[in-house]
Amino acid sequence: MLKSQFIQKVTQRRLSEEDHLDLLPEGRGLSSQAKYHAVNICQAAVGIHCFSDRHDQLSLILIKRSEYNGKHSGQIAFPGGKMEASDPNLEYTARRECFEELGISNNCGILIRALTPVYIPVSNFEMTPFLFYHDTKPAITVNALEVVQVIELPILKLVHELPVINKDLVLAKNSLFQKSVPGFQFGEHWIWGATALVLNQLKKCLMEAR
Repeated sequence: MLKSQFIQKVTQRRLSEEDHLDLLPEGRGLSSQAKYHAVNICQAAVGIHCFSDRHDQLSLILIKRSEYNGKHSGQIAFPGGKMEASDPNLEYTARRECFEELGISNNCGILIRALTPVYIPVSNFEMTPFLFYHDTKPAITVNALEVVQVIELPILKLVHELPVINKDLVLAKNSLFQKSVPGFQFGEHWIWGATALVLNQLKKCLMEAR
């Protein structure tokens, strides 16, 4: 998929939180429903960094988070995090966090658009994804305290090849006990939760747009 095709598809399609439905865990409502009674929701942002390789094939960057005593320990995710009081907007948050975790310069990558925010009940965060495009793979310097692995996911594989696998999720330290949780299986990595919801929306943009 060429840069022009990619940008056209993801910018022209109308976004809806219903794009998340296929990857929602059993019993979980859409974000607008899940956050209806929530209070003091924290804002967060992530960066979806897409880049072209020397064959003009597109990939995006995911990370595997370090193990820590927190809600999202060890998960496959997009680089990103909580909005700080000093951040002027959420795009800045996404860029700042990507620099802190992967060393991707704040002025590196063209903003294509923001995707639909996802509410994460377990941490009471509303996460806004920002899609960035790079003509070549951005220079990466991993923050080993936060990231244990950088994962490159080819866009065509996301669109055409990733199976959705359901797993029972038992994470006692995070107080999560869920059955038949859907996620994308990419090699040894099972991608679930908010990251899977965002990937599913991106996949729908690339499959359905004309």
